[in-house]
Amino acid sequence: MLFSSIVTILSAATAVSASVVPEQKPLRLIPVNRQSDSFERTPKKLHGRFLHITDFHPDGHYKVGSDADITCHRGEGNAGYYGLEKSNCDTPISLVNETFKWIEENLRDHIDFVIWTGDSARHDNDVKIPRTPTEIYALNEMLVSKMVSTFGRSNATGSETNVPVVPTIGNNDIFPHNIMLPGPSKLTKEYVELWKEFIPEDQYHIFHKGAYFSQQVVPGKNGKVGAGSDGGLVVISLNTIYFYDANKAVDGCDVKGSPGYDQMEWLNVQLSLMRDRNQKAILIGHVPPTWTSEKMNWDESCWKKYVLWSRQYRDLIVGHLYGHMNLDHFVLLDSNELKPPHLKNPKKGKKHKKGRKKKGRKGGKGKSAMPGFSRISSDVCEINEYDPEEDPIITINSAESYLHSLREAFEQMLIPDKKSESDTNKNHVDKWSERYVMAHVGPSVVPNYFPTMRVVEYNTTGLVDGAGMMVFDPHSESAPPPVKPPKKRPDDGSVVPEPPSKSSPPGPAYSVQAFTMMSYKQYFANLTKANEIHEHNLIMEARGELRKRDNTAQVQYEIEYDTAHDDVYKLQDLTVGSYVDLARRMVDARNNDKDHKSTVVATEEETDIVNTADLEDDIDITDDNVVDADKKKKKKQKKKKKGNKARDKVWHAFIKRAFIGTIDDDDVYNFEAVKVQQEELGC
Repeated sequence: MLFSSIVTILSAATAVSASVVPEQKPLRLIPVNRQSDSFERTPKKLHGRFLHITDFHPDGHYKVGSDADITCHRGEGNAGYYGLEKSNCDTPISLVNETFKWIEENLRDHIDFVIWTGDSARHDNDVKIPRTPTEIYALNEMLVSKMVSTFGRSNATGSETNVPVVPTIGNNDIFPHNIMLPGPSKLTKEYVELWKEFIPEDQYHIFHKGAYFSQQVVPGKNGKVGAGSDGGLVVISLNTIYFYDANKAVDGCDVKGSPGYDQMEWLNVQLSLMRDRNQKAILIGHVPPTWTSEKMNWDESCWKKYVLWSRQYRDLIVGHLYGHMNLDHFVLLDSNELKPPHLKNPKKGKKHKKGRKKKGRKGGKGKSAMPGFSRISSDVCEINEYDPEEDPIITINSAESYLHSLREAFEQMLIPDKKSESDTNKNHVDKWSERYVMAHVGPSVVPNYFPTMRVVEYNTTGLVDGAGMMVFDPHSESAPPPVKPPKKRPDDGSVVPEPPSKSSPPGPAYSVQAFTMMSYKQYFANLTKANEIHEHNLIMEARGELRKRDNTAQVQYEIEYDTAHDDVYKLQDLTVGSYVDLARRMVDARNNDKDHKSTVVATEEETDIVNTADLEDDIDITDDNVVDADKKKKKKQKKKKKGNKARDKVWHAFIKRAFIGTIDDDDVYNFEAVKVQQEELGC
């Protein structure tokens, strides 16, 4: 469709580049997974793993040896052949090619499906080369072809490798970025064409309207997918641009007929039907539902509905996966309060000032359409936002505040206020942590830090035999469960979804059962090493000393950490309860110290590092005194840093992993256990 465009883009990039980026060749689109009600008569092997990959941001204008300050498009600098880590440069096509080659060699035959959470075009960060819709669609089509050629063709043994791929739209996959009007539109029509191999045919009409859909990735126990399935796993791809606070073209999720409202209604119907079919669901999107004192991603009304919907359908939701933020982390959302903890528990001793008023798209007319959805506009503080699309070198500082605000939110949600007898948090702990919704936020391929991807393992108990082949129940083949018609909803849309039956056990996100996510391996590519090897090979070739290059992927991804074998996180599984426990240990990592209060605040003795200038003011500057003072200073620094390191081991690991290991230990330890200060705002 648009491959002439992508060839033009890449050719133009080559013309201005000192090195030639391999041109993408058109690839025949082979169906990856076509939904139908037909039986899966051929035995299907389940590996119990899936790939989550996000934020490629391919850039056909990337120039090797260019200046990172000019987005690696011009000038002279240190832009490597496979990309430049810790920069604001996007992904060269060479890294895209090698990433898919590595996936084909190492992952393709060992996973069941792929979750691809958006941003498949470059950023619009070069005023001399502004993006166009044609370029955005062409870059997306290139990645679609990569996905299809990797996961939709026969493998080396001759058997079909038919791995379902479920994409979602990112805020940089549209023009202009962040702004998306209600559909049907030229944009939604374009993506129906681009993603026609991923979207079930019977959902084309709903995708035309809102760019969201669902795809069944594991058949039901009767061997069917789609409406006739009894059981199985479905991935629901949400269009978070209609929830996104930065999208000024829409009106939240409370105004009937708005795209956000309609999408939430659709989600409610889909989850209700899935409950009737005994199916389980993974919810995915691009922009995560993060809301802390430092970051508010979604419109308030959309955030509240999403959290409430997630609680009401907790019996069937397996998990929530997002991208966009570039940082490796997770968020906890409290469905009991339906607002973030910094609004419920303002800082003590400070006057709580009013923030920005919620008008228009921030809540329509100021009156919620749902019971219990009272507006809290007067409580919303100004957000000092961390923007993941800024220069990542700068945003390491702003990301520090964002990550601290996450930790502060964990403290306020999970650690009771011992001074308050009426604090509802005192008795909130339940065996399964069902009041909380937990969302994974996956880091990116684009090398803001190091390129990365995640392979998640899920429980297949009861789904497969000893050889890993799916077990179909012959008694359910001819009798799929009856689908109940959805209940009529009043015109004001005020009905909250039905909760699980009181006799229902905890869902797959809360207790281990079929489809529960158990662990994940986080992979990363060391671009420093890959670029050095490439330069070395060029020198060897020029000397005639390198006869033949290795035909395997030139960029190798390696395991950064594996939660199944992790002495720091100690996650027995990926249930919400395990993450609640991890969040508590991040808040207070004082091992077996019952005398300390459970608080994130560090004492002066624990956090102070002696300043050399202060030390010199108190001593005579003689050679002997300088030596003695230097020894004392180093000893005190070592002792206090060691104490900090031991106490904050989990927190420091979280920080290190958030940045994909690209910040050194000294920078990690500077993320001390201190509360985020909102100064005069009192949030």
